[in-house]
Amino acid sequence: MSTSRIRLGALVLSGLLAATSLTVSAGAAAFAHDGEDHGDEVSATTWANYERVTLTRDVGEPIDLAVMPDSRVLHTTRNGQVRLTDPSQGTTTVVNTIDVYANSEDGLQTIALDPAFEENGWVYLYYAPRTMVSPYPATTPTGSAPNTLPAGADESYWNQWKGYNQLSRFHWNAETNSLDLASEQVIITVEVQRGQCCHVAGDVAFDNDGNVLLATGDNTPASTPGANGYAPNNDRIGYNPGLDSRRGAGNSNDLRGKILRIDVQDDGSYTIPAGNLFAPGTPQTRPEIYVMGVRNPFRIDYDPVTSALTWGDYGPDAGTASDLRGPMGYVEWQSTTKPINGGWPYCHGPNANYNDWDYETLTQGDWFDCDAGPTNTSRHNTGLTQLPAATAPQIWYGDQATHQPWPELGAGGQAPMGGPTYRYDEENASTTKFPEYWSGKTFMAEFSRDRIFAFSQEDPDGEVTKIEDFLPNAALNAAGMPPWDNVIDFEFGPDGSLYVLDYGDGFFRPNPDAGLYRVDYVEGTKGPRVDLDASVTSGQGPLEVDFSAAGSTHPDGLALSFAWDLEGTGTFTDGPAEVSHTYTADGQYTARVRVTDSSGRVSLSSVVITVGNTAPTIEIVTPENGSFADWGDTVAFEVKVTDPEDTTIDCSRVNWSYALGHDNTHAHPLFTGTGCTAEIEMQEEAGHGETENIYAQIGASYTDGGSATAPALSADDVTLLNPRELQAEHADAKGGETTIVDDETARAFRKVASFDAGDWLAYDPVNLVGITGVEARATGTGSLSLRWGSAEAEPFLTIDVASAGAEWLEASAPLVTVPEGTDRLYVTSTGGVDLDQLEFTTSTSDIRALLGSLDDDGRITHGAAASFGDTLAEADAALAAGDTATAISKLEFIVAKVPSRIRTDAEAAALVIRAAEAVIADLR
Repeated sequence: MSTSRIRLGALVLSGLLAATSLTVSAGAAAFAHDGEDHGDEVSATTWANYERVTLTRDVGEPIDLAVMPDSRVLHTTRNGQVRLTDPSQGTTTVVNTIDVYANSEDGLQTIALDPAFEENGWVYLYYAPRTMVSPYPATTPTGSAPNTLPAGADESYWNQWKGYNQLSRFHWNAETNSLDLASEQVIITVEVQRGQCCHVAGDVAFDNDGNVLLATGDNTPASTPGANGYAPNNDRIGYNPGLDSRRGAGNSNDLRGKILRIDVQDDGSYTIPAGNLFAPGTPQTRPEIYVMGVRNPFRIDYDPVTSALTWGDYGPDAGTASDLRGPMGYVEWQSTTKPINGGWPYCHGPNANYNDWDYETLTQGDWFDCDAGPTNTSRHNTGLTQLPAATAPQIWYGDQATHQPWPELGAGGQAPMGGPTYRYDEENASTTKFPEYWSGKTFMAEFSRDRIFAFSQEDPDGEVTKIEDFLPNAALNAAGMPPWDNVIDFEFGPDGSLYVLDYGDGFFRPNPDAGLYRVDYVEGTKGPRVDLDASVTSGQGPLEVDFSAAGSTHPDGLALSFAWDLEGTGTFTDGPAEVSHTYTADGQYTARVRVTDSSGRVSLSSVVITVGNTAPTIEIVTPENGSFADWGDTVAFEVKVTDPEDTTIDCSRVNWSYALGHDNTHAHPLFTGTGCTAEIEMQEEAGHGETENIYAQIGASYTDGGSATAPALSADDVTLLNPRELQAEHADAKGGETTIVDDETARAFRKVASFDAGDWLAYDPVNLVGITGVEARATGTGSLSLRWGSAEAEPFLTIDVASAGAEWLEASAPLVTVPEGTDRLYVTSTGGVDLDQLEFTTSTSDIRALLGSLDDDGRITHGAAASFGDTLAEADAALAAGDTATAISKLEFIVAKVPSRIRTDAEAAALVIRAAEAVIADLR
């Protein structure tokens, strides 16, 4: 299982290594199931009977997929691209580009096929249009909206940020294999507040009557000021209306934070089917609403057998419950056959209630009544005050196995992706369809935990009776197949196989580990696994490219043969595993290899070659990936771009973004800009809560100018900045028997307990540039060692811990030898130690701390100064001659290197005396 956050130090060249791979059965009879009872649990849960086949790695920043009746796959990217992957040909093509407003999570979301697609050809897209129609602004300002009104502005300022997302449908042109963009019918628009992150949702399903079910997000940031990981219900005057989830998800007269149900007519208009939550004509309600009170139902599905609508929903980030605020942050999975109120933002998880917190006075209000129905008193509310009773979900869970009644879900980040209910079709002739054992079970993907679960229910409105971990990564890794890697969408195809879109590790970018896959049930021989490399994928002609499929393997050791179609003509020529080809004419070519095993099974893979334009490269020079900074610091940002054709780099084409990363599940973009250099403030948003694992991410991209004969190409890079205090429980990987337990005295209320010999914690990426010392907050007696790149490497720093009893000790050591570059940092123990956190200090850390101890009148009191040591008698004598306080009007430190932590009176005195010697103003 992947445990990294972003963990991407390498450069990614978007659109260059557009590799496609798939496996095709050459003869169905030879590979049919072997006649066993395929409703049998043993066969169905023998993971060696499954094959996870790579269809393509050319997915951009993947968002959604739709499997066509012929098993071709349409899939979308956030920046508006629609791709078509043809498994029978091993090709992936960008067939359309939608003009979208792409900020934070906004952009192109869902793609879905009409239930009668083979007759009417309708394809549905949910997206944020870049240009809008009245009464909305024609376009949205660039960048991000502020949290509070700028000086001198009134409430009308927010109007420029109003916009909408829209559900449209387009005809599929079978001749051009693309959407006919001129055929667009705009079905419904959902008003949103733009310029902020996040929670767009946007998935589409269809019920038995052909009605459209559209999921919408609450359009409220996770990091609402003052939320601290609890319900973001901030309606303070002067604050962005988008900070109040009650105006959307909790509003009966608003389409956000809902699952809508509408009957689309031939002309694209819609009517309201019977059976929604609010009958047409009910004052202060929208009749389109089927489910209200959801936060971000990113993936929904519908089972035609039980008429059950299912979805996964996201929650806030509080790591613990609060007597003042309400429940900890959960995520949810829910199933219903009737309209309901999910309860958000008043009720959460097991119908645990929040209270009407006063964001102005930071005081507790009345607790919401989930059973009788919460009341909406927001000043932004346009709907009912008294809302329907809240319905608790079937599944809720936090980030620890002890935080829910279902330990089968495990621990880690929380990012549920609702998925399909499998229905076995005995008449389906496919030889790769899932066995009958899984029929009636509903699947859910856990994006952040790289897992897929199957839920069993006796009643679709009732409880979950069984949870199964489907095809775990340990089995995939053991079989040499690609593991689950942040599953963002999945559905069963007409062949009964499971099609899966992996987002990969990283956010708001095309990730190198993203891809489109198909999971087949194959009890016998598996297909070849193709490894295709190209020596170069772009450049000026004549362009000689060396292709190699020599790394291809077969899981059963069968002999392989190779055939090549290097210019995409459709004709394959037999050849060796390695070939060379020279491209003379400008353009883009899809080079393919077909690999056949001795039993007749075929796999294909392809790569796109661009002639007439060379891809640029971009590197974030500063800050270094994995380096450290304090929240509130301003860091220097600089990128280096090279491009053979663009002799002068236009820095206005460099787009950068600053995002607040959270666990390995998601990131919240806070602001964006353009240019090769910038000064970027490392902003923290306290709305995530004290317990949360947050860090900074800076991303940059550059798109070149292309040419008249070759398309433009792009490159991007990303760097991660760690906060100086790293919590032990937030380690990106753990080894041995490390145990995380709750402890209200720990900085983030958790610690690693019984950190013994043989255990290890790892943080990745880490760069120790500028770090001069490390301090551990720990209890017990033992030593902690820091190691570089391996848990077995020689320690480069050791910290001795000798704590009396259970009291926390801050033990530190100066960093004399600093490892170079960016790598994984390992922490090991001799045993007998509980670890709370590590703090990474710099030459300015103690100076900042001393300045922070100044009184308002510029005085350093005995108490404040004593925080640097046991006493400061020697310093007091030198500077104050016994005065109870020494006033210093200004300190200007001229110090080459300050100790990472002052441990003795002499060190304290030396620091203060050096400071005094550098005072420019008077000493009083």
